Amino acid sequence: MIHKVHLPSLIRKPLEAQHGEDTLYQIFFEDFPEFGAVKPDSMRSFNGFSRVLIKPGTTNQMHVHEDQEQVYFVLQGEGVIQIGDEKTDVKAGDSIFLPVNVPHGFVNNSKKLVILLMIGTKV
Repeated sequence: MIHKVHLPSLIRKPLEAQHGEDTLYQIFFEDFPEFGAVKPDSMRSFNGFSRVLIKPGTTNQMHVHEDQEQVYFVLQGEGVIQIGDEKTDVKAGDSIFLPVNVPHGFVNNSKKLVILLMIGTKV
């Protein structure tokens, strides 16, 4: 079964309770009806698949996932990722693994938009 989503048609909105109002999410496949996004039944290990837009000078706030490992792919821009107590600079072309139960957040300390591709899998 083919599951296709057209990026320009996806709603852009924040997940304010988890990540604040300055980060916009475009959710490809995940159970977020308010985004019009539904995870297909055939996707068993994927928990989330989103495009994340972090405005200049803002953050997606430190948060933790108790049931999901994630990978961020930096598609555009640069910033600082914090995973637990560690911080490192990242830029377009970098990928970052985010383990389950470890707080993490991304700070866009630049003057340009950061775009991440986020893939989450069940643990």
